[in-house]
Amino acid sequence: MRTAKMSLALFVFWCLVAPPEGVTDVLVGVLVALLVGVWATRFLWPPEDPALSSLRPSRLPRFLALSVVRVIKASLQVLRIVFDPRLPIAPEVLRQQVHFEADAARSTFANAITITPGTLTLEVEGDTFVVHCLDRALAEDLLSGQLAADVEALFGGGA
Repeated sequence: MRTAKMSLALFVFWCLVAPPEGVTDVLVGVLVALLVGVWATRFLWPPEDPALSSLRPSRLPRFLALSVVRVIKASLQVLRIVFDPRLPIAPEVLRQQVHFEADAARSTFANAITITPGTLTLEVEGDTFVVHCLDRALAEDLLSGQLAADVEALFGGGA
């Protein structure tokens, strides 16, 4: 199944990049896509991709939408801080203990923190994430556990 998906993706990509002009082009494209798909799945990736095996693709749109909302909300908070003449920042380094089964979930959590303006994942020590925040209010979803719950839902747990 993985080879078929890879071959189909390669064929579609090829059709977009160099649209076939006849039946011969289509046949050659299918053949090459199949050969490269077999080669890629056999030699480039292990039979199972454990990093993404628990990812729930149907939950990805919700996670992305929530991430966009978080980024916009944090951007507005950072703008408010920067344009305030008193520059009311209160930088803090926080430690957040969160356990994820999959390494991909841990990476997603760390990256979700980092892409949010005003927060930065400094280090991951086992299940402890060391996070710098410009102001404690910017780490609201982190501290409440909502971000961890959203990542957990994306990777199979939760609702």
